[in-house]
Amino acid sequence: MTRIRWRALWSKRAWLLGCCSLYFLSPSAGGADASLGEYRLKAAYLYRISQFIEWPEADKAEQAFNICVLGTDPFGETLRELSARTVASRPITLQYPSTPREARACQIIYVEEAPKKTLNELTAVLGDLPVLVVGGSPQFIDLGGALGFVIEGGKLRMELNLDVLRRANLKPSAKLIEVAVRTIGSGRGRP
Repeated sequence: MTRIRWRALWSKRAWLLGCCSLYFLSPSAGGADASLGEYRLKAAYLYRISQFIEWPEADKAEQAFNICVLGTDPFGETLRELSARTVASRPITLQYPSTPREARACQIIYVEEAPKKTLNELTAVLGDLPVLVVGGSPQFIDLGGALGFVIEGGKLRMELNLDVLRRANLKPSAKLIEVAVRTIGSGRGRP
């Protein structure tokens, strides 16, 4: 195997091992502990995913990187741990918009349970703004979300909608696409 291919493979494995170690370090007992572990892992994924998306240049100003939760906040205190981190030298701030219109200031927005009507309203309001819409409900990417979390075999996985990412002018790295268990859309063409 060539050195470059080996390095790329190792980098992908290191990313996966980092995410898996967070999974195994989180509580796995039933009930509330399992739920807490799931959302601790989702919070870690939100941060790691931000590193594997190419954000538009105009969006890389010296302002905060806003991670938002629309609707019910399932994270509790686990998401607050991200406030001490940065994305491309931008400090992370957490916001909790009450309406889709307020979500326009977000770079990443998480929606736990999104009825189709709410998701349609959110995507209409955001238009082609560079906002990564992430959700935890089944078939989230089929309903217009960009990235959906799914549980498969007791493990947290990701699904991607490449057309939604393209429309938002967000470019996922090849590594992010490779670790997705399912992708839809081609991500090609003009937004």
